[in-house]
Amino acid sequence: MVASSLLALLGIALLLGGLALIAAHAFARDDDGYFTTDTERLHSPGYALTAEDLDLGGDPADWAPEDLLGTVRVDVESLTGRPAFVGIGPRAEVDRYLGDAGRSEVTDFANGAPRYEVHPGGGPPSRPGAQDFWASQSEGRGLQRADWDVEGGSWSVVVMNADASRGIAVDAEAGVKVEWIIWVGVGFALVGLVLTVVGVLLILRIARRAARLAATAAPAA
Repeated sequence: MVASSLLALLGIALLLGGLALIAAHAFARDDDGYFTTDTERLHSPGYALTAEDLDLGGDPADWAPEDLLGTVRVDVESLTGRPAFVGIGPRAEVDRYLGDAGRSEVTDFANGAPRYEVHPGGGPPSRPGAQDFWASQSEGRGLQRADWDVEGGSWSVVVMNADASRGIAVDAEAGVKVEWIIWVGVGFALVGLVLTVVGVLLILRIARRAARLAATAAPAA
């Protein structure tokens, strides 16, 4: 009875988890199929805003098809009237380019109160758009968008003024598209349903057998 109950509880947990993933796929994505953060207002007194902890391990071809890793999207819009730049590049190349340039590293991006680690310094050697190491980049006035098919390695997101000038203020939003979530949800739901049904049937069978044994063992009136 204990084992059957645990089996049913595991099935219910998987079923609910699968249904939650299916619901997220159906209702929590935007029109382009991305799961997105809220728009956050970011600023830096320096020359760049960075997010530097995108460590994705080794080459994805070593362990999984690249399609499973999804697509990352970063949207920024300048609040200063100056053209903005957003780029995603290998962390080593980004660190080499920025060098000792003053920048603010975003360490928390949520709840309307982003946190930063400020690195003081001078300006970068040249405009960000002049660099050739970006995996994805966009610059100009209005909304700027960098779409990136995720690869293995260590990566950084960089937001700057397109002319590499000091003082940055942008509205930013990040999103990710992972098409396989729906199939994980369906798989969890099906396995959970099967385990739940099996567990409940075992519980009912054990309960009926116990009732029969109790009736057989009861003394005649």
